[in-house]
Amino acid sequence: MGGLGVFYRRTTMSRKPVILGFMGNRGSFPTEFAVEGAQATASVVRELLGDTVDYVDLGNVETYADAKRAAAKAQEHRAGVDGGGAIGIVCSMYNFSDENGIRDVLRLADLNVPVLIHTEPDVRGQGKMGQRGRRDGACGRFSATNALRHIGYPYTLTSKHCEAVDSAAFADDLRAFHATCVLASKFRRRGRGVRLGLVGSGPDDFQTVTTVSTELLGHLGLSTVGLELIALDRQMRNVPPSRLSSKKEEIREHFGAEGVPAASLDAIARMGVVFDRFVEENDLDGIAVRCWTEMQKYQVGGEVGVMPCTCMSMLSERLLPAACETDIAGWVGMYMLQSASGLVPVLGDWNNMFDDERQEVDLFHCGVWAKSVMHPGSKITEHQILADVVGRENSWGAIDGDLKPGTCAFLRPCTNAREGKIFMYGGVGQVREERIQTFGTRGRVYIPEIQKLFRYITDPRRAVEHHAALVVGARRAIATTMKAVRDAVPYINAQAGLNGSGLELVEYYEHNTVEQL
Repeated sequence: MGGLGVFYRRTTMSRKPVILGFMGNRGSFPTEFAVEGAQATASVVRELLGDTVDYVDLGNVETYADAKRAAAKAQEHRAGVDGGGAIGIVCSMYNFSDENGIRDVLRLADLNVPVLIHTEPDVRGQGKMGQRGRRDGACGRFSATNALRHIGYPYTLTSKHCEAVDSAAFADDLRAFHATCVLASKFRRRGRGVRLGLVGSGPDDFQTVTTVSTELLGHLGLSTVGLELIALDRQMRNVPPSRLSSKKEEIREHFGAEGVPAASLDAIARMGVVFDRFVEENDLDGIAVRCWTEMQKYQVGGEVGVMPCTCMSMLSERLLPAACETDIAGWVGMYMLQSASGLVPVLGDWNNMFDDERQEVDLFHCGVWAKSVMHPGSKITEHQILADVVGRENSWGAIDGDLKPGTCAFLRPCTNAREGKIFMYGGVGQVREERIQTFGTRGRVYIPEIQKLFRYITDPRRAVEHHAALVVGARRAIATTMKAVRDAVPYINAQAGLNGSGLELVEYYEHNTVEQL
């Protein structure tokens, strides 16, 4: 990741985001548990997340005065316009903590960030359950969560009701909570939000993925910046020779360009320079592109037409996801998975199925996925579907390659302007080792009960688009990713507010979990 240049300037120059923490307390129980707990929680958070966040201890909270003091300190870390500041709060209970204090500190701080409710277990053994040895945190947890429900404050629970802060279970929960915080922080309505560049409008032949309510997605903090194809053409033709030469070399080093006609490589490089500048100048988190057929028919920006796939693939590699066919909602799915996992996402069609019982589907796209998610040997080719339509010489720039095997997570947000809501579905599968003998970028995916899933998402009440975002990684990382998505939805809804019918904006359906693979 060392050669990202301008793309990570914003991130690397910013200070680290902040995780806040406070200890619940109740005077009739051992206060020393809360004092010791503050040190223990701080130590674990700094050990596990210290490379990515700063941890700030707000102290012990029992009374209203404690809550005011802690809230004032918390507000010093309120998120700024650039999205910095506090992204989450860990509330630890090492004894039967006062639920009023916990409620009041969150209300007064008014940060609207995810909260992890952690409860330390009691200790078995002689002398550990006397008057000064009991924690009673299990009971206090009920009171605390009940108090938060009363005020409508969403919260995240650890996987166990009581869980030692130094346990492997808490480590997993903390990592998943951090991913939830990152994801929720991206979709704040206020501040910088998420910025997407749109290169052209959507292709006429696939209006299902582009007839999307950007107003609904705007409630998630999304804003868009346009680059029309006429402007793309003009800018590509005016790329300085030095920038053109360096971009060609970058493409050769990244993918190789053996067999790519000189005029096609020239057009690909010109487009890459313009895309890079578009992203940098507009502080974008990624782009969605009208990728065919105007670029090819009208030879946008060069002597021949060109597919934008190579340039889009290289942007996705830099964690600046690029979506085909100006699929805005599909791009949001890519960005959500990337934010929750740190993995490079792809966008593909649920494309091919067979008349057998293998519960598999082929994920496919013309050739736009990032190099790192595919087997070695991926390469730049002509577009085999469009070559007969626009001419082979105008179709270079697509990528040919096979998705690497591994556990995967998939996600798709779908806007419903008629009902004023967003339906989102997700789940997990397994990318098979089997190579598919075809063209483009492709992978065979096993999904348990896939017929049930596909019937559900094509039901008239939902009837979703054909694209889905996907990331592939280690089983544990995928489990953490999906937990982060699941846990982030209540916070995203809380930040977005209700729709005109008084319902939550995002309805989420999770088909399955890693444990079911």
